[in-house]
Amino acid sequence: MPLKISTTLKRLLPSPLALQGVVAVIALAFALSPAHGGTALYLPLDGSDTANAVAWSRQNGARLLAPGPYDGAFIIRVNASKDALSAYSSGALLISVPEFLCGGPETETAKTS
Repeated sequence: MPLKISTTLKRLLPSPLALQGVVAVIALAFALSPAHGGTALYLPLDGSDTANAVAWSRQNGARLLAPGPYDGAFIIRVNASKDALSAYSSGALLISVPEFLCGGPETETAKTS
């Protein structure tokens, strides 16, 4: 008895709703990831202090612009598109922030001392 293609596909593929959910999560990740030279909010997921944000920014060449709205969070200027992945691997999220909310491109670098 030969297998029908439709029954084989139904067994291999998840439901259409699950596929739509995956596509929505991927689209959201791309929409929120910062562009090269753009501003982003460095938001630690583990509640770490500001020393981790400063260390991460020095390792990745990002500039600290201002303290963020939460403890350990900073508004930064990213240098590379891979920074979002390296921030996630270190336990933080990089969320893109519009320039006009950060004071424009002429914003001074934040003091880290």
